[in-house]
Amino acid sequence: MKKQLFQYIIPSMLAMLLSGFYAIIDGLFVGNAAGDVALGAINLVWPLQCILNATAVGLGVGSAVLMSTYMGSERYEEAKRTCLIGIILLFIAGISLSLLLLLFLPQLLSFLGANRELENLCRQYIVIILCGGIFPMIGNGLNPLIRNQGNTISATALMSTGLVTNIILDYYLVFKLRMGLRGAGLATIIAQAVVACCSLLFLWKKQRELFCKKNIQFRFSEMKKIIHIGISPFGQVLVPSLVILFTNWKCIAYGGNTAVTIFSVVSYVLSTIQLLLQGIGDGVQPLFSFYYGAKKEKEVSWLYRHALWISIISSTCFTVLVYMYAGALAKLFGIHEGLREPCVQAIRFTSLAFGTLGIARLTCSYFYATGNHIISTILVYIEPCLLLPLFLQILAVAFKMTGVWMAYPVVQLLLCIGTMIIKYRVEKGMKEKIKL
Repeated sequence: MKKQLFQYIIPSMLAMLLSGFYAIIDGLFVGNAAGDVALGAINLVWPLQCILNATAVGLGVGSAVLMSTYMGSERYEEAKRTCLIGIILLFIAGISLSLLLLLFLPQLLSFLGANRELENLCRQYIVIILCGGIFPMIGNGLNPLIRNQGNTISATALMSTGLVTNIILDYYLVFKLRMGLRGAGLATIIAQAVVACCSLLFLWKKQRELFCKKNIQFRFSEMKKIIHIGISPFGQVLVPSLVILFTNWKCIAYGGNTAVTIFSVVSYVLSTIQLLLQGIGDGVQPLFSFYYGAKKEKEVSWLYRHALWISIISSTCFTVLVYMYAGALAKLFGIHEGLREPCVQAIRFTSLAFGTLGIARLTCSYFYATGNHIISTILVYIEPCLLLPLFLQILAVAFKMTGVWMAYPVVQLLLCIGTMIIKYRVEKGMKEKIKL
């Protein structure tokens, strides 16, 4: 089982990191080629791009969890049908969601806080992303389905093809042709199209029988299960964009465009670590679901304990590294010397959240993979809907911009404590039922 654990976790961490790396790579090239304001524009519209990614992960993981549960209980035909239903849902969501976001783009940019200086720059980037929105939906959504079938290395390799393509195109379009934000948007969408097409081709060659007519059965009960399971992983991917949204509002209120630029670097660092730590939970999730479906509670408990130690050790290493090299990170994104010191302070404050962040993410994955969808959903959405807005308001009023940087670590500490208390109570209740 140790071998299984690492075979799933390591590729999953890399795949999650690669899925979110497109905007980070865009930020690196744009920040150095087009300046601080353009970098802030990408950060401001990241929540819209994240809606596509979150929906893809939600539907993909929802389908993958249900498929793995069926496989654990040896219901293989139902597992195939669930996989195909998930693919169809991804196509429908990709087209409809992209059109909806384009239709309401002016209102959404205003809601996100884009002023006249930033609005034009935001449009240059996000319109291209939304016009090709079906590609990130298919690429990110198919990855959990491929991974949960045991193809962990292939899933990571498919995401890697997109990242390499994105880096090459960013260099050519942003640096060589000087296309700025439009070049960054084109590079991202073309790279994600490569991932989507390669993923579909992989599934077609690997499991051609999956696409036969007998599996095309729209069972609303299974679609409902996929959506219910997917609400929690959807939130895990969307929450960072809500963190960006709420923090941007406070940055604009207390520090203006300068603070937004600083937070753009903080958010890139934070999103990188979030994706890596979420990869631990997502990596062990197929094993949770499989052994849960096979009714092997001891194996599920063993997996959680070992994944928890991996999460604690990883998050501690990330905290130390980011704290030590905060100055180098600020310089990497092209932040000029006048802003570098406050940027370093903001990065270091944020790094204090990593230790508790990993524990909360893993426990949420444990809950939705083992049938506790409601608990998982509550734990995911209580952060952006209650805790973060509350502490941003309180701490920003008390400590101004320093309070803005303090809010996220405080919220993650409280969330971690609450998550572990709930897990203890759930397991205690299950043991009492078994005794009865």
